[in-house]
Amino acid sequence: MLPQRESLPAVTAAGVIAIIFALLGVLGGLLVEVSMLLIPDVQTSAGRPAIPPGTRAMGGIVWFFMIAVCVFGIFVGAGVLRRRNWARISIIVWAAFMTVVSAITIPVLFLVFNAMPGMMPANANVAPVMSFMKWFIVLFYGIPLGVGTWWLVLFTRPRVSAAFTPPAQALATYPPPTTVDVSGFPLPAPVTAPLLAPKPACPLPLMILAGFLIFSALSMLLIVLVPVTGSMPFFFFGHFYSGLTAKFILGLMGLVYGTGGVGMFKLKPWALHTVLGFQLVFLLNGTLSILNPRFLTVMQEAMQQSYAENPALAGGNPFLTSSLLQTFMIIGLCFGAAIVAVMLFYRSRFLEAAAATTS
Repeated sequence: MLPQRESLPAVTAAGVIAIIFALLGVLGGLLVEVSMLLIPDVQTSAGRPAIPPGTRAMGGIVWFFMIAVCVFGIFVGAGVLRRRNWARISIIVWAAFMTVVSAITIPVLFLVFNAMPGMMPANANVAPVMSFMKWFIVLFYGIPLGVGTWWLVLFTRPRVSAAFTPPAQALATYPPPTTVDVSGFPLPAPVTAPLLAPKPACPLPLMILAGFLIFSALSMLLIVLVPVTGSMPFFFFGHFYSGLTAKFILGLMGLVYGTGGVGMFKLKPWALHTVLGFQLVFLLNGTLSILNPRFLTVMQEAMQQSYAENPALAGGNPFLTSSLLQTFMIIGLCFGAAIVAVMLFYRSRFLEAAAATTS
């Protein structure tokens, strides 16, 4: 007799909320897609040309990808309600991604809003608008931040993890009770098939990182397809690349990170070491770039060129000032350093699980 799975109202509520979030994402994506189809010649501002057809088509592809991700989120929520372990792992990756993005976006947008008044006319009273936008950002990203943190705490608890344990593994933890005959003597234990040992799994932080890498790889490959005439700057150890060369490098990074993420899910040591090597190279490249006095100048010129070659964009100075761009670079370096630290800390556990899988 299989052990009864414990009723966990918090898990049920989390599954329902996941389905609601995914449905809202699908509805929002469909609304954007329909708007782009019904209003193809919408202008960005008065007197400026409409968004080019190629850019609009790429936007449709990106939103279609987001809708597909949200549809998968519906299945994840349903899997959580049915206590499927793949759904628990998926919602942990979802929660980690949502938490990290929300936690980074809130301070970044605050920095942007603090820099915007300096770009406005001197007589413009933008303080009330900026105050409202800051509160709106806190609410808009604070809800996913709180829900993501709740999911991470909830679905990593041993009690909840046991509720998603497959029946065959549950029997190993909860053996069947001993039965006795009418005289009180125990009956012989029934002959059962030998139970398999639990399958080695990727450490949870690296599993979350693998999911993040796969999503990032798909995003990079989509960006490569953006039909924009402007330059896409890429700074690599003092050399500046743009145009097709920069897109090729970005696409190559997407392929490497996507392959590495899938390999990490499958406990392939080469995948972990490849991603770790790429992270170390780009962490060093970012550090040297931000210390290079030519870097900010080249990036500003590239953004100016992009504004000039795309008439649908607002003219004038680029939105990112040098100080703001430098701040974003430092935040990115800190995030990259944290990823390297996590990979190094869990490397030994990953290799042990990979060796157990091989043996």
